[in-house]
Amino acid sequence: MTDEELEILREKIAYLAQRAEFVVLAGSLPRAVDPGFYSELVRDLSRAQLLAVVDSEGEPLRLAMEAEPYLVSPNQREAEALVGHEFVDEEDLAAGLDEIADLGARNVIITLESGCYALLREDRTQLRVRAEAPRVEPVSAVGAGDTLLAGFLAARVSGKPFEEAVRSAVAAGAASVLEAGAGRFDPREASRLTSLVQLEHIEHVAQEG
Repeated sequence: MTDEELEILREKIAYLAQRAEFVVLAGSLPRAVDPGFYSELVRDLSRAQLLAVVDSEGEPLRLAMEAEPYLVSPNQREAEALVGHEFVDEEDLAAGLDEIADLGARNVIITLESGCYALLREDRTQLRVRAEAPRVEPVSAVGAGDTLLAGFLAARVSGKPFEEAVRSAVAAGAASVLEAGAGRFDPREASRLTSLVQLEHIEHVAQEG
């Protein structure tokens, strides 16, 4: 894309985002686009007092973190690449939340096949949780993490507090694996699964060094 085309895209995003509460920047960038493009958009959105959510990977995600997005939602592999080491156990995942937050994100959700780990902050409220999805017989896991993020944001827009939003998110992700096709799920099934999501508060893990 040319600089002119990118500027047109930025203007279009700004126009479409006028009435939005959250703006999600998701997916990989085309090779011809500077990896800092998401970072520029996060700054644009922040100046417009909009909440930027980034769901990407690699250099675009790393650079976007420097612009301090409202929320990032990497899967475990993407999160490991971001902090530069593997998560070998639950303690590593819990510590990874703070490592990612220290890079600039206000809120962090690390999505897993089994649910998610989340660090969520608002005003003086801070929540660290591990959420485990109920066991289901999967048909297709494609897009489950995207559905989880969408479920979280939808719950927040509807006014649900963080804990309820995480439960709704994980339930939506679990319901989505019951159907073929990314992002498809039965809302009634998601509602049924919500009460079966196991939510555990986790302690802050001090990082070594």
